[in-house]
Amino acid sequence: MNSYEGLSLALNEADDYDIAEKSPDSRYIRYNQVLDRGGGETHVVYKGLDIVDGTEVSWNKLSVDDSLQAEERLQRLKNLLKAPLKHQNVIKYFSSWVDHETKTINTISELFTSGSLRQFRKKHKGVDMVAIKNWARQILRGLCYLHSHNAPIIHGNLTCENIFVNGNTGEVKIGNLGLGLAKTILEEQHNPVVDVYSFGLCMLELVTCDQNPKPDGLGKVKDMKTRQFIERCLCLVPEYSVSTRLSAAQLLQDPFLEETIFDFYERSTKFRLTGESRDENSIDFTLTWHAANLCGRARLEKIEFVFYVDADTTTKVTEEMVQELGLPKEDTSTIGDLMDNWIIKLVPACKKPSSFVKFSRVHADPTSVC
Repeated sequence: MNSYEGLSLALNEADDYDIAEKSPDSRYIRYNQVLDRGGGETHVVYKGLDIVDGTEVSWNKLSVDDSLQAEERLQRLKNLLKAPLKHQNVIKYFSSWVDHETKTINTISELFTSGSLRQFRKKHKGVDMVAIKNWARQILRGLCYLHSHNAPIIHGNLTCENIFVNGNTGEVKIGNLGLGLAKTILEEQHNPVVDVYSFGLCMLELVTCDQNPKPDGLGKVKDMKTRQFIERCLCLVPEYSVSTRLSAAQLLQDPFLEETIFDFYERSTKFRLTGESRDENSIDFTLTWHAANLCGRARLEKIEFVFYVDADTTTKVTEEMVQELGLPKEDTSTIGDLMDNWIIKLVPACKKPSSFVKFSRVHADPTSVC
């Protein structure tokens, strides 16, 4: 019996009629409730449940053909799907496996109840350009993170259908990553410009609400600055050829995406750190700061984590924290200084904080102050 089978058996027999499938380790169960069909019959998203945490999850199934059974490519795909991806603008993946009998790739990820950005945009026609720019920055930050790996991770199928939104906070995350990687790997497309071009089409869709965006649809974009930005993404202007297409990091610095007075809190964050000794070897930290929601109003964000004095470092923990939360890099030293002061205060023997940090636990708890 595997580690979760006992818990699985605890589900009563009546529930079994609603359960369509279980993961190999029996931790995740799939229901027949279809949440989305991302690619017709080949890609179906179901609602699932993590029976250990008691939380709903997204269960993605991608049907594949025999070409995927080539062991070398299949192993590369499985390795990429297991890569730990931690960024606030990338969907969290919990498990993945390939079912050879049914020829399907299965991925378990966090569930966004507001659905895809395509669905959300279709529902909300009157979204302001400020909100669209906020979404654009978040998508690009997610791409920057993926492309910054030593072996860049290419989504390969970036569309508004594969980007998910939290309608309560305006947070967006790139999803269906494993499914995009499957196509990317098999077609041997390893260049990040593939995702940059797709991002340009996503922008075109968000601006025009055209769910089948094509470059020749730019005529629908009335605002000249918006159109020029999308053209730069798609390399439709002479100075930006395919070989010199801007990277996601470069697009983030584009003047078009500069924050306005409505969302200045994203960059001018103010931090407050509190610390409390858990025991002589560890400190419980709580960091709060101001960010901005879609309407540009301030909201309070909070994370909690544990610092182990004899094993951890402020440098490492702040670098990982800033990367995962998508904060400006210049905030690394600010947060690090706050931690150093608390460590010296709570652990008198530590005249100089440890130089190695382990990011032990992060818990996001956004609280609106609008």
